[in-house]
Amino acid sequence: MSDKITQAEVSKMKYDDALKMLQEISTALENKEVAIDELTDKVKLANMLNAHCRKKLESTEDEIKKIIGNE
Repeated sequence: MSDKITQAEVSKMKYDDALKMLQEISTALENKEVAIDELTDKVKLANMLNAHCRKKLESTEDEIKKIIGNE
C-alpha cells in the first residue's frame, strides 16, 4: 500500500477500494505495525479515505432519496 496517495487519487477511488485501504491502515495501527516515521502519513491518508467514503455514502443516500421521491 502506497502512503503517497494524493487527494486527487483518493477522490477517483471506488468506495470498496477506499474502505479496504482504510481497514488495512486501521488494522496496522491497532497492531502497532506502523513505524513512528510513517505515522503522520498513515493518519493523513486514513483521514482522506474516511472523508471520501463518507462523501460517497452521502451521495448515494441522496440519489436513493431522489429515486424514491420520484415514485
